[in-house]
Amino acid sequence: MRRTARIAAIVALLMTGWAGAQADETSLLFATTEPAGSDDTMKVFSPWVQRIAESTNNAVKIDLREGIAIANASNIYDRVQSDVMQIGILIPSLIGGKFPLTDVSGLPFLTEDSVNASAAFWRLYKTGALDTEYKDIAPLGFGLFPPQDVMLSKTPATLDNLQGLRIRVVGKLSSELVERLGGTPLVLDPSDQYTALERHTIDGVISSWMSMAPLHLIDVTNYHIETSLGTAMFIVFMAKPKFDSLPASVKQALLANSGESLSRAIGTGFEGRATASKAIAVANPTKHTIVQLSAAQSAKWSQAITPTIDAWTASHPGGAELLASYRRILADVKAGK
Repeated sequence: MRRTARIAAIVALLMTGWAGAQADETSLLFATTEPAGSDDTMKVFSPWVQRIAESTNNAVKIDLREGIAIANASNIYDRVQSDVMQIGILIPSLIGGKFPLTDVSGLPFLTEDSVNASAAFWRLYKTGALDTEYKDIAPLGFGLFPPQDVMLSKTPATLDNLQGLRIRVVGKLSSELVERLGGTPLVLDPSDQYTALERHTIDGVISSWMSMAPLHLIDVTNYHIETSLGTAMFIVFMAKPKFDSLPASVKQALLANSGESLSRAIGTGFEGRATASKAIAVANPTKHTIVQLSAAQSAKWSQAITPTIDAWTASHPGGAELLASYRRILADVKAGK
């Protein structure tokens, strides 16, 4: 009987210790909403999850889920806020009116590449200038896409503007930019771009190189004007109440492996995809023409577009100061500071 009691006591002690160890583990569900096996998952998010696990001796376990079975780009903000999953990827432009100042990242002629832009926007966020619109979320990293170019299915009559060209756009800002440059903006579902270019119902699209090969738009365009007509972004984020409720050691592990380093990793992945797409065009110079605007042409585009930037700063309290701050931070990042 005594031996049985001792065994029972040992088992109870072991079970208590096991339960305590389990209680110390933190499990977080990360919904990327991206296709299975995406470059972002393989080259950025999976290594990120692994680094966090290793740095915490597996005390923090992030369950990475791809696809749109549990969330999509339209509902992920609400799903994270409801704690259905704890980490998600947010496209702020899809959350109407909630992130107006964040739109500064999409203004034209600001960014030249994803890596510096992503790092710079993280630093801008850390200044506190965006606190009013980030009070409900805890960003872990920002990914700014490569700057958007003009991808055409025919040679334009002039590079001074987009006169006479029908251009597929996304959002109010790019629509206004095309109009100011003399073109006709058209809104199309992403799945309709290829067919519209193939049938010549549009003459081109505003797009970064990153999207050209994956969407097969490289097959139905042949004239590429490299410029910087703004960009778009996503945010790796948690709901702020959930983040704040985590143990201090868990928050520290997440932040130590996120922030500017994660933002740079995302930007590096974007740049790699853009380079691969562009390489297809470079390798076929008989079909593809790639041009950059001359100084005089850039001046004409800038003059046409400046009212859009002025209107944005005027319509957002503190917009001029925010834009100036972002420009300074971008310059510092590009200078290696």
